[in-house]
Amino acid sequence: MPKRPQKLLFFLLSTIYYLRSAATAAHAQTEPWPQDCIEQGAATLQCFEQIVANLLRLIIPLAGVAAFVVLIVGGFQYLTSAGDPKQTQKAQSIITGAIIGIAATVGVWFIFRLLNTITGLDLLQFAVPQ
Repeated sequence: MPKRPQKLLFFLLSTIYYLRSAATAAHAQTEPWPQDCIEQGAATLQCFEQIVANLLRLIIPLAGVAAFVVLIVGGFQYLTSAGDPKQTQKAQSIITGAIIGIAATVGVWFIFRLLNTITGLDLLQFAVPQ
């Protein structure tokens, strides 16, 4: 196996191991399951509501962390490009994409909060009508 895929595989496996071992109660479900799910013993739409709410709370921070990791990788590639114009251009495009990703993540969060303040509509709260 060539060196680069080995390093990438090692990085991915060590990252997965770290994320698995670093899980804390902050990543657990923060809201109790609705009584409709518990009493009937079968999945209902209210259970789906809770699952989507948990996913929404998790997706935006993970997108920000992923963009930050890509920014670090792009910076490392820029530092190790040794003046090669192709490698420098590639690293600059990675850094630009990461900055756009971070800005988009923060922008989405800001727009959701602004809409909540102005209209009272909470887009991060998923609710199934009764």
